[in-house]
Amino acid sequence: MNPLIHLPSAANELACCTFMQQLLNDLFAGKLAPAEIFSADYQQHTDGNTLDYEGFIQHLNHVRAQVSRIAFRVEQACCTPHMLADRHCVTVTKTNGQTSDIEVYMFARLRDGKIWRIDEVTRVIKGDHADKSLASATS
Repeated sequence: MNPLIHLPSAANELACCTFMQQLLNDLFAGKLAPAEIFSADYQQHTDGNTLDYEGFIQHLNHVRAQVSRIAFRVEQACCTPHMLADRHCVTVTKTNGQTSDIEVYMFARLRDGKIWRIDEVTRVIKGDHADKSLASATS
């Protein structure tokens, strides 16, 4: 079931943070199918790199293969019927045991109840700065 059809009120930032955190954690854990929340013409623009829907699926698979644990913590969020925006921190533990914390500013545009575009910027706040590439890597 598409969780984007029941967005929390923009007036309730805590509910938006909780919603976005659950969405991101479920997506990267494989508990939420990308087709449920992303349009077929989806585009992601991260740090100057662009992925289409198929590229994003490759990205998810790549991240899942590179990390043994991933956890999203949403610090700020706003939810409207046409846009989701947040600042979240991602803690990744790679399969070699190294851990990094990455801060992400994300703006997701919605159309017909699905995300059709994401614009985001990232920065490594702790760990190997090469892990910044995890934000858009596909292989």
